[in-house]
Amino acid sequence: MTSSQDDSKAVHVAFYASDWLAGTRGYTPAQTGVYITMLAMMYEHTKPLPYDDARLARLCNCPAGTFKKILAVLIEDGKIVRLDAGLWNKRAGRELEAAKGAMDRASGKGKKAINARWSKAKGESDHAQKQSVTLRSDEQLNQNQKDEKTNKFNESWIHEYYPSNTNQNQNQNQSKEEEEDTRARKSPDPKRSLIGQITHALGFDHLGIVPRYWMASDAPVIVQRWVTDLGLTADEVLTVATQNMRAHGSPANGPKTLTRHMQDYAAAKHAPKLEPTPQKDHSTVTVFKPSYQDRRAAAADDALRERIEGAIRNRSPSRGGISFD
Repeated sequence: MTSSQDDSKAVHVAFYASDWLAGTRGYTPAQTGVYITMLAMMYEHTKPLPYDDARLARLCNCPAGTFKKILAVLIEDGKIVRLDAGLWNKRAGRELEAAKGAMDRASGKGKKAINARWSKAKGESDHAQKQSVTLRSDEQLNQNQKDEKTNKFNESWIHEYYPSNTNQNQNQNQSKEEEEDTRARKSPDPKRSLIGQITHALGFDHLGIVPRYWMASDAPVIVQRWVTDLGLTADEVLTVATQNMRAHGSPANGPKTLTRHMQDYAAAKHAPKLEPTPQKDHSTVTVFKPSYQDRRAAAADDALRERIEGAIRNRSPSRGGISFD
């Protein structure tokens, strides 16, 4: 779709919610609002928007200074491109071309159906006129009845009683394109770099746009350290990234956010080998340990016994008694 596009308006265009959410993740509400408004104007006029920052700012209900800053971000991220004819979006061009092609195919099939119905009506009119003027033989009557029965099931009859076939074929073609598109997203190119495979698996590059936090200068270094420092394979890195996305309902905000999950996975992978729990030896005899009070009483008894024995040994022969001195 270029600026030479005619003034015809597309009846509708395809809008993929998952692609929109992935492509605008990390944007502020103001940036998202300006972006969707400009896309709507491109779809409405089916051509690039003229360079007029003041007018576009008014249409986006945004101050001129703020609009210029937001437009600079959108152009830097590749969501809006500058052409000689004005501002444009590549995905909008593809969707408008697809919508126009579907309308042309539907229009061509509609014309064929109208011509078929007109031919059938004209044939029936001529047949009625001829029947009113001349008499026909039994053979001619049988032949005409056979032709009339056959005509009931020709292509015009099918188009007349099943007008939804056109829409059904369009839906089938669209479903086929969506299946091919989904299959391409789930089959990363092995020639890609590891960070390229990750952004492909997370769905970022489906629109040809990767968020800035995945394009930082240190992003490839962080991703490569998952392999060199943590000992993970490329398949394991992709598995952790996609499982984290499913668990949180959205892709991670850059490789730094995924580093902790990679460390946890590597720790579980390199953990010591699990050993069975040792069985308890029930044959061990439990040794009774006296309490503190019992130990004090036993010590007092021993001290008294030693005093008695000492007194006996030191007994005075003259007195004939026991001395406790």
